[in-house]
Amino acid sequence: MKIHITKKDIIWNYVGIIVSLCANFVMIPFLISFLDDDLYGLWNVFISLGSISVLFDFGFNSMFSRNVAYCWSGVKELKRENVEYAIDSAEVNYVLFNKVIKTCKMVYGMISIVALGFLMSIGMAYILFVSRHLSNKSEIVVAWTLYSIGVFFNLLYGYYDAFLRGVGQIGNVNKIRTFSKSIQIILTIVLLFCGFGILGTCISYVVYGLIFRYFSRKAFYNYECIGKKIDKIGKLKYRDLKDTLKIVWYNAWKEGIVSLSNFICNQITILICSTFLGLVETGKYSLAVQLTSAVAQISSSIFSSYQPTMQEAYAHRNNDYLRRVVSFSMRIYTLCYPLGILCIIIIVIPLLRFIKPSSSVSIIVLIEIAVYQFILKYRDCYAWYLGGTNRLIYYKSFLTSSILCIVLSLFCIKVVGLGIFGLVIAQISSQIIFNAWYWPLFVDKEINLNFTTKNRLFLEFLREKLKGKKI
Repeated sequence: MKIHITKKDIIWNYVGIIVSLCANFVMIPFLISFLDDDLYGLWNVFISLGSISVLFDFGFNSMFSRNVAYCWSGVKELKRENVEYAIDSAEVNYVLFNKVIKTCKMVYGMISIVALGFLMSIGMAYILFVSRHLSNKSEIVVAWTLYSIGVFFNLLYGYYDAFLRGVGQIGNVNKIRTFSKSIQIILTIVLLFCGFGILGTCISYVVYGLIFRYFSRKAFYNYECIGKKIDKIGKLKYRDLKDTLKIVWYNAWKEGIVSLSNFICNQITILICSTFLGLVETGKYSLAVQLTSAVAQISSSIFSSYQPTMQEAYAHRNNDYLRRVVSFSMRIYTLCYPLGILCIIIIVIPLLRFIKPSSSVSIIVLIEIAVYQFILKYRDCYAWYLGGTNRLIYYKSFLTSSILCIVLSLFCIKVVGLGIFGLVIAQISSQIIFNAWYWPLFVDKEINLNFTTKNRLFLEFLREKLKGKKI
């Protein structure tokens, strides 16, 4: 079935991302006002440890989303690597489609239980360690337990948004995200005003996850009567699920390595900071990471919006479409990112300094982290393209750079004593050695792009979109 990304889908993708990120922006003034510096730093440690759930996902979310898109595009069978060619008139293979969905549910049931066990054991021990000097231990234990439960439910039902993206329902999933995040923002602010402190932020996180998953499930099964069509197929044999898992696992473990690498590149430095520099410095560093990564995510949202259509285009070997979308998306990214950082410097930082001067980050540190986030997301966009073609040939270099990042971070903090500045130097150095330039050049060469061609295709694509043409 043909996947179309409309203007409304792109707009809703922006709205969804902006609202999700604004949830952080809007809540930051309230968090730093109602939580002391230590508890604000601890909340950021919560977020970093919760991000480990991505590691337990081990690449299955992206993998299942891609395979749903392949099935929806009409492929007759899944391949361990690369994608089977599909003719333009091919219909959805609902038997194969159902196998992917049922396999996904089985996998996520196991993953979520393991993740909860980890968070309630090792995670709890680490939280108690970094907060050992704080007096309100019982409140911290309850807050972390609630946050862990929220992570559990997000993992258990995390596949529905992947399914929606796989069938091209970008607009729908972002409408749901916007609604859910709005509820989280309102509930967080109300609970903070009522004196719930860090408990309030954890309660609202759990509520957000439950609302998002409920409406995502409903939207997926109602789209094109997917639920009724799957019900007609009947039960699947265990062997079918096992065979599908074998195919998916071939690249899923590589995606897991990439997830681990990305966690190290962005989140492990926050844990290193909390271990060696304290919770107050962690709060400042985390704030800069949140602000710059938010701008990077918004700037790259065009690329993520078009991912389902790029996956479909690759299945049909439509190279002309791929060249145009990659050119358009990457030019939008390189134009929007510096403008976003400028807005942060001119508007957001002065506002935060006015609210609570002790919690604000310096402009120099912010710019340094902004440079790193730009490099990281630029690299990621090209990796997303390769991942969408079911070729995760970059996983080894990603892992190598993340290990280098840890080594350099510890060296810069413990040996040289550079503090936060050392963390940023370590991050940038670990990427520019190879990943930051090699994979963009690799993809550009494969689809025959250069600087001039990208500019020309960007302008052509932009004119067609402004005229309202279906691309």
